[in-house]
Amino acid sequence: MASFAPKLNRHSSGESDYGSDFSVGEEDIVNQLLEDLRSKTSSPTHLTSTASSPVLPPDLEYRRHAPESLLPVPRKAGAAIWSNTPSLPLVPLRGVQYPDLSDALSSAESQAASSPQPKPVESEKDSRSPLQRFRSFPRKPLTVSDLASGAWCELQYWYTLTRLPGGRKTRTAAMRGGTRVHQTLEDEVHTTIQVSIATKEEAFALRLWNAIQGLRTLRDTGMTRELEVWGVVEGQIMNGIIDQVSHKSPNAAFEQELNLSQLVQGAPASSANQQASIADYLEPHGRAFYLTDVKTRGSVRLPTGAALRPARVQLFLYHRLLGDMASGTVDFAAILDRYGVRSDALFSDAFMAQVGNLHDEIFYDADSDFRPSSSTPSSTSATRGTADAPDTMLSQSSKMASPPDLIKYRSIAHILPLLQSELRETFPRGPRSLGSLLAVQYRHRDDGRILGSNTFPNDPGALDGYLKSNLQWWRGERDADGVSIEETYKCRPCEFAEGCQWRQDKEAEFLQKKRSATRTRT
Repeated sequence: MASFAPKLNRHSSGESDYGSDFSVGEEDIVNQLLEDLRSKTSSPTHLTSTASSPVLPPDLEYRRHAPESLLPVPRKAGAAIWSNTPSLPLVPLRGVQYPDLSDALSSAESQAASSPQPKPVESEKDSRSPLQRFRSFPRKPLTVSDLASGAWCELQYWYTLTRLPGGRKTRTAAMRGGTRVHQTLEDEVHTTIQVSIATKEEAFALRLWNAIQGLRTLRDTGMTRELEVWGVVEGQIMNGIIDQVSHKSPNAAFEQELNLSQLVQGAPASSANQQASIADYLEPHGRAFYLTDVKTRGSVRLPTGAALRPARVQLFLYHRLLGDMASGTVDFAAILDRYGVRSDALFSDAFMAQVGNLHDEIFYDADSDFRPSSSTPSSTSATRGTADAPDTMLSQSSKMASPPDLIKYRSIAHILPLLQSELRETFPRGPRSLGSLLAVQYRHRDDGRILGSNTFPNDPGALDGYLKSNLQWWRGERDADGVSIEETYKCRPCEFAEGCQWRQDKEAEFLQKKRSATRTRT
């Protein structure tokens, strides 16, 4: 039987899980050689066998449409396999004779060497700002962690966004240990229940229900964990999750000292306001709420100085976002628009049934909420003075016979008023319900034991100054900054230290200064 030399298909790599060992140039060379061989051969080449050997085993085919199933599926012997490349007949394994292509290959290699090689095309630099590239729809909006990361090293976070998959830090054993500690603390307060969702509106509604449940837990027990907050900061939609909110002051002695210093520094005109705030504190609902962020460490030593800056920025932002929610000034319409969520989209029956099992107020009380009242028009009053009395009476009776809608909160538009009501009940004094003292609690990542804490007062002015500078980078108004010379200890654990341009520039600058100092002495 006559055979032919199959032509390599450069597009076939797209149909293979493994691709091809040939480059595009090598494919062209081999294809040309095969074309020359086909044209020069006067008679077809015959494949012969010198011994009777078993044929090759059937080919194995992988199903690309089911990547989770990697088990090979054997093809049936003799079955036709359709593909975009010609198929060869099965031949014995031993005794196959191949044509001599050495002369043709040597001539083709010489031609390829003499032909000019194309220059590699350099990818153009992306001129978009970090905000446009990484935090614009349909990507998630800015988070508190996004802005706090810049307080450690902007350049490191830039490398994280641009060099790591998904713009996320590489998961380490230390990070996994911290996650376990946080999950253990959350389980002490909340019980996690799996809820199936079908739309992004249901996903966002579940986050709202979790926030509502967190506020109720805070009122009932005096503490809640993992409370999600949203807001608009410097024109940017932002969200975050507060590790802990509680009535307990993180440092009562320091808070008392802080209040006394504020009284001494305050003007006489402000004494009335101070007295009012003390009176509010003595009321049943006048207790303050304090925000705490939990950090895990493998060392018993607590960070100091510049190492505290990210945690301070983080808590400053939490305090502002929760204060805005407590004041009722958050534009939830803008937040929903940023997430691409429709407030009037109705939830599925399955979702409503799951949430209804957790929140009793999802369903109306049929006995108390649905019974005839004087406001319901009767058949006689509805037909008074009308010419089409029978039709009207039928219409009204059918309305009364239809089952009532006993389900509340069918959409996000129905949940938002409930969230705002819960916020007013939890923080009756608005932002003044939040204590000005913030705390970072450090726990050991192995066993979760408390190592210590750092407390400091809220500083809105310092936060405004930091946001102004950091958002300039996010908006593309300047390049990312590295750390100062005094903070180069941050470079030791950094996974980008070897290829960091800032380090290279600083090393060159240091060497230049050292050479200049040497010349001056000589």
